[in-house]
Amino acid sequence: MSPKMEKLKGILSCVEYNGAQDTNIMIRESDSRAVLRKITLTTDGANRDWFAFNPDEGRKVKNGNKLAYQGMSPLLAEDERHGHHCACDCVVIWHHEGKLTVLYIDLKSGNPSGYEKQFRSTRQFVRYALGVLKEFHSEHMSVVDERYIIFHTGKRNSMNKLPTVSKPMGKTAPDSACKRVVVNADTLYLKEFLAS
Repeated sequence: MSPKMEKLKGILSCVEYNGAQDTNIMIRESDSRAVLRKITLTTDGANRDWFAFNPDEGRKVKNGNKLAYQGMSPLLAEDERHGHHCACDCVVIWHHEGKLTVLYIDLKSGNPSGYEKQFRSTRQFVRYALGVLKEFHSEHMSVVDERYIIFHTGKRNSMNKLPTVSKPMGKTAPDSACKRVVVNADTLYLKEFLAS
């Protein structure tokens, strides 16, 4: 992993996977009532300059034996007046030729809704981390592409099949994410979601 990416990874406490050690990224939903509990993204292993973190788990702070949702920092403390206290299930930061592509991923059981604030909050946290990297570590990394992906268990097409040829994602935003129907424990190729 490049020195810049090592420094960025060091700012975060909830990094679960990185290209120097892993070829797969497991995205998990901790809610026991969820139908969609796990998705695996597999990499080709060629680019090892990436890492994935779980901001939703990073928001949980142990208070004795009890988990308390206090935010990834005091700046993100839960407050009903704002939507900045929520997070998506996984963020993949992919570094290639000096540029970053950031994938914001969330798992939803059933038809997806209510994910916009999760994506916006997580996006702001990533921007904050990049600002800390620049301000306090003198390392500048620019994001060239941000993609928002929902894996969900909604209804498939009338023939109950997924397309055999994947199409490039195109432009996505927190309120117009790429939605992909999956089944629990599916394995997908990360490069499909990085393609332009």
